[in-house]
Amino acid sequence: MDLLRPKVLAAAVVAVTVGLTTVACTGDDPPAGGPGPSPSTPGSLAGSSMTFDEAYQKLPMNGTDVLPISWELSGTPDVDEVLAARRSLVFDYWNSASVDWTPVIPIGRFLYTEDYYNDVLAPYAMVSAEPNPSVGPIWTKVVGVAKSSPDRAIVTFCTDLGYWHEAQQKNPKVRPDRAAVESYVMEKVQTGDGEQRWLADRHLVPDADRQAKYGAECTKWAQHKP
Repeated sequence: MDLLRPKVLAAAVVAVTVGLTTVACTGDDPPAGGPGPSPSTPGSLAGSSMTFDEAYQKLPMNGTDVLPISWELSGTPDVDEVLAARRSLVFDYWNSASVDWTPVIPIGRFLYTEDYYNDVLAPYAMVSAEPNPSVGPIWTKVVGVAKSSPDRAIVTFCTDLGYWHEAQQKNPKVRPDRAAVESYVMEKVQTGDGEQRWLADRHLVPDADRQAKYGAECTKWAQHKP
């Protein structure tokens, strides 16, 4: 699965060993334990003229002409950490569908921790001629939210990628591996504007640790047609 091209994805898919266990929408109890290491405050925002709200408004939450995104939102309340994870998911797929990454990547500073942005996204900030973006409709929903502390959570999605394909593919077929279980590790930090905000610190795609719990449900759900 290629969201930000192989180099970025390889850096992004990091195993989570902080003891978080996904809580399904039915309300499984997360494990007890203290908060993990505090992520860095996004200091790079200091030189930006864009506000968080302005960055959020630039995100195409329902997708674009070449990347329609359909949400099923009835199952999970859109609390702050869930909304923040949804924004990160939109960012990743939007970027994957873009030919010019230069106006997209900087928005990641408002969605991800500083370490993640600097390590995974910033090296690609000047890519302005991506020859083969990934396009096509996707469908997604939240299937689990786990919190190990007031400021750490994992938000898990089921995403139907059946018609998501590289733009250069001629007459693409429905993907056999269309049901994707993917998660965002979310951290609540004080950002450069002095506010407490949820930022993504990792993107687990596919999320092998939660595949056993959500894989069958996701496969059954991921049967959409354009």
